[in-house]
Amino acid sequence: MTYYIDTGGDKEVILLVHGLGSKKESWSYQLEDLSKYYRVITMDLKGHGSNPKDYNITLQTLAADVIDLLDKLHIKEAVFAGLSLGGIVVQEILRSYPRYVKSTILSNTASILPYWVGKHAVDQRIHKLNELTKEEYEYAVTKNCLHGIYNDKYIHKITDMFMNVRKDTYEQAASAGLGINFTDTLIHNTKPMLVIGSVFDKVTPYFNAITTYTLARHAKLKTFYSSGHIPNIEFPDEFNEAVLEFLHNQ
Repeated sequence: MTYYIDTGGDKEVILLVHGLGSKKESWSYQLEDLSKYYRVITMDLKGHGSNPKDYNITLQTLAADVIDLLDKLHIKEAVFAGLSLGGIVVQEILRSYPRYVKSTILSNTASILPYWVGKHAVDQRIHKLNELTKEEYEYAVTKNCLHGIYNDKYIHKITDMFMNVRKDTYEQAASAGLGINFTDTLIHNTKPMLVIGSVFDKVTPYFNAITTYTLARHAKLKTFYSSGHIPNIEFPDEFNEAVLEFLHNQ
């Protein structure tokens, strides 16, 4: 099984980066719509999904692995879109590998995370992960990421598409973003940027989107007023429309 999906043919590239404990299939609702106009690539990050790399998981190595894939595919420039941890990885790419970046889409993520604030959240997650089975934890995470009222069948369906927690690598991956501060990167950014946030996001509260948008140059803001942490899944049509409008007008 390959650790990345590459669809859409010989077009401008958009690379989608998933969040913590997630996998490339979490972007399933974007692949068909976006690949009509773009070459869409999504991959399992190191320590996630079917990616065989399970060691030295840091923000820098996650970003480097994304760039390594582009080099493998002989891609010199791309639009980078990331959700949650994926958005943090995209910001690290913008900071460390700017020549690869045409533009960025940062969805339901953070640009500043004080170490001890983040460490407390990581410790709570690891404690809960150790208390529950893998399936119970994934279900609980998915339910917390959604805002609407959904039945168990729907939540299980989304869990299957969205989550794949690997207990052996989860703590490393969860700790990758601790202490980040992309203020300087955002202030000096010259590339188009779309910031997406959700009013009812319980994982990465909406003020994070406002902070990123306020700091960033050349940024646009898209707000979801009825979504939780994963608007790309909860409201895929609206999400895809916002992404395409941004890309077509950048």
